[in-house]
Amino acid sequence: MRIWILKEGEPLPINNSNGRLMRAGILAELFSQKGSDVTWWSSTYLHYEKKYACDNEQTIKISTKFSLKLLHSSNGYKKNISFKRIRYSKDLGRIFRKQSRKEDRPDIIYCSWPLMDFAYEAIKYGVEFNVPIVIDIRDLWPDIFIQPFPKRLQPIVKQGVQILFKQKVSLVMKSATAVVGVIPKTLKFAESYGRVLQLQDHIVHLAYDATPVSDEDLKQAKDFWDQQGLNKGQCIVSYIGTISNRIGDFDTLVQAAEKCTDPSIVFVFCGVGNYFEALRHKTNHLKNVILPGYRNKAELQHLLKISTFGLLAYRNTEDFVDSLPNKFGEYLSQGLIILTSLMGASREILERENCGKYYDTTESFLSTISSINESPQLKNEMTKNALRLFKNEFNAAKVYDDFYSFLQVVANGSINKGTHSDGKKNTIKKNQ
Repeated sequence: MRIWILKEGEPLPINNSNGRLMRAGILAELFSQKGSDVTWWSSTYLHYEKKYACDNEQTIKISTKFSLKLLHSSNGYKKNISFKRIRYSKDLGRIFRKQSRKEDRPDIIYCSWPLMDFAYEAIKYGVEFNVPIVIDIRDLWPDIFIQPFPKRLQPIVKQGVQILFKQKVSLVMKSATAVVGVIPKTLKFAESYGRVLQLQDHIVHLAYDATPVSDEDLKQAKDFWDQQGLNKGQCIVSYIGTISNRIGDFDTLVQAAEKCTDPSIVFVFCGVGNYFEALRHKTNHLKNVILPGYRNKAELQHLLKISTFGLLAYRNTEDFVDSLPNKFGEYLSQGLIILTSLMGASREILERENCGKYYDTTESFLSTISSINESPQLKNEMTKNALRLFKNEFNAAKVYDDFYSFLQVVANGSINKGTHSDGKKNTIKKNQ
């Protein structure tokens, strides 16, 4: 099977891109290992680092079955929601439209949403060449564009967003062969733009690849955390992710660290971002807070292995309240008890599976940590529940293997393969 993956904004399997592979990268490697010919269309611009990996279009052979195509836009952006990023999106869509016609036709296209213009051009390609398109809704573009504006202006901005983008978004959502999403809200988003949900539309969680790192890398990681003064005997509360105060609620975490009187409890906040220096300044006086910056996969694996709690410390904005970030599965993979400030999907799952707790104040955050930490039986029970949930629903080896089988069905068994510009339903049947 020949598969195209359209996804920019994730770490790439090249030397000058930091970070661990995420959904698109994991899928590309898995699909190629299963014998499919994979082409991953991405960008020369690195979303997390906000810098270019190279300054021109390139095709990089990752392995015999896996090629990486980097498209180049001169509109590198600093803000994730900005007019420059919209121009960047248009650039990639336009370049993909041109370059895709020079390549052998794929059997199926898997396209992440956003970017809007990647998806829009994927749909147009599917119509032209009768290729099925699976849209994976990862973020609620363009609905989230209104968030940076004051609330009093948001209704006006929303009208403008609808005028500018609704037709394009509706075409994509109505015309895709299948729509998948990371949480139920993503499928409701598709419905809001006119899609009538079908049997093949379903949830595919952001799963985590728990493949162990090498013994040598793990030893070096242990040495690093030993130098930071961490050990298994402590109650370690860990956060991994972007250090941004727009999406992250670090104020509550700092207040908790200031009020915490238990010397065995240590807070570790891993990552970089535009709030990192401010957070460092706020925590300089706290001996129970460690800010180690960006850490590699081995270092994070060891940290989580010796941690008790993992944090989803986010503000309840419209785009995050129901999110299940990549770190959700990563925490579960090591049996961490997850503490979430989000009122939506993460809270519902954690309370249902009894492997985490919701907090909304500094006091509830600290009391939850203390009550669980002081009850070995409860702690062990919640840890077992976390590991079971990971195995069943968030293990990339299972989740993405099932998704590969789904894509085979779509590619090989769909009636009226491809998409319809008028939004007519596509149906999928397994080969008899």
